[in-house]
Amino acid sequence: MKTILKLILVVFVFHSSPGFSQVKIYDDNRVKLFGDRPTDDYNKDLSLQIYGKYGEYLTNGRIGIGDYNGGGFLTTKRVYFGEAGNNFDSDRLELCGSDGIYFTWGQGYSYNNIICKLDLQYDIVGDVLTNISSFKFNTDVYAHGIIINSDERFKEDITPLNSNYLKLSEINPVSYNLKPNDAFVFPSDLTSETEKQRLDIQEIAEAKEKIKSLEKERFGFLAQELQQVFPELVSQGNDGLYVDYLGLLPLLVETIKQQQKQIAAINQFLNKN
Repeated sequence: MKTILKLILVVFVFHSSPGFSQVKIYDDNRVKLFGDRPTDDYNKDLSLQIYGKYGEYLTNGRIGIGDYNGGGFLTTKRVYFGEAGNNFDSDRLELCGSDGIYFTWGQGYSYNNIICKLDLQYDIVGDVLTNISSFKFNTDVYAHGIIINSDERFKEDITPLNSNYLKLSEINPVSYNLKPNDAFVFPSDLTSETEKQRLDIQEIAEAKEKIKSLEKERFGFLAQELQQVFPELVSQGNDGLYVDYLGLLPLLVETIKQQQKQIAAINQFLNKN
């Protein structure tokens, strides 16, 4: 296999370059493309290293998949990954899909085994590309915290909630269980002929057990009902309705404030009598 890899690389260089300086293969089968800095990879950890064309550090190496330069500047369709930036050593990974990015597992996209995805939809106004999409996760998301930008400088038409909080009595909290998610599809024709296949089947079985956690009882609202009362908190996705649960917080705060005022007024009345 190693001999075949070397042969492929040699043929690649022969057909794409007048010289052989673009590829270097070491005796231990490590490969460097489009450059070689002896001080890099001091511990010889990398099997393949791809350099860029900028500066003394040969930065911004990039690997493209499929077509790359079609269309105009803002409408170019491309998929690539590499070091972010242009003409500087960023040491940051860049993953680019012009129309979106998918993270998959198990049998991948063909089996709809999608962990999370970003399907981009955008408008071009003048020379500005305006993103109007969102990241969708097909799993629970665990984090140390969620911090949301709420700077007044980015807002306009600011008005008090007034009596909107009174509508809270019109929505009905419910408990529920999620239906089995179609995003998790397990092929039924796997056979255990090799150790690799046995391990794959075992991993899939373990993943199947973990997915059962989605069946736990949850609490929330029905988007269709909430949409009738607070349409601002419900948005339409490609596969259903989505609820902005955080948008309920200001309404709950206003409700508590109004209740406190009512309690204070009642206490004041009782104390006078």
